[in-house]
Amino acid sequence: MRRSNSNASLALASVLLAASAAVAAQVVAPAPPAPSPPVQTTDTLLDALTCRTSAGDIAGLLARLRRERPSEFVQTERQYGTPKMDLYRLDASVDAWGNEGDAVVITDDRVLLLVDAPIDTASMRLEQSLADSREAPLSGALDDLHALVVYAGEHPGMQQRTLIGCEYRMPGLSLLANPDDAWRTPTP
Repeated sequence: MRRSNSNASLALASVLLAASAAVAAQVVAPAPPAPSPPVQTTDTLLDALTCRTSAGDIAGLLARLRRERPSEFVQTERQYGTPKMDLYRLDASVDAWGNEGDAVVITDDRVLLLVDAPIDTASMRLEQSLADSREAPLSGALDDLHALVVYAGEHPGMQQRTLIGCEYRMPGLSLLANPDDAWRTPTP
């Protein structure tokens, strides 16, 4: 009987050894890392058009646009003298304030979308966009330094069109003042 007891002990030991080897062989994979939050990219142009560029960031706007959108903001399509305005043609249309356009006008203190629609139509779209917006854009974007502006284009090439965007009310601001545009600076 001892043998059978010994055989049973040997069998039990073999089973335990096999079980512990199986457990040891199991590799527990570490939990996958939590997905990182989506990277929020900002659109410098859209932020500027919708009054979301801070006072500290607005002065370098044109340089940033030239860096981020070189095919669109390196060369003006047209320049106007009074008031001083630069017209830039975009590669693709952008949507701001419920209106769409493929041209942007920058003045000393304004960033405007040139909309191919009369002012009544553009204003109606603006009102509808504001009514539909759940983010309440006016409460966060407009303050003493930021104003929504909408007006009819009067310069050559802008008739029957509307300019809509943001006026930055900061003393001494000149969005068109850029060292790369030294020809704009009058020499004494």
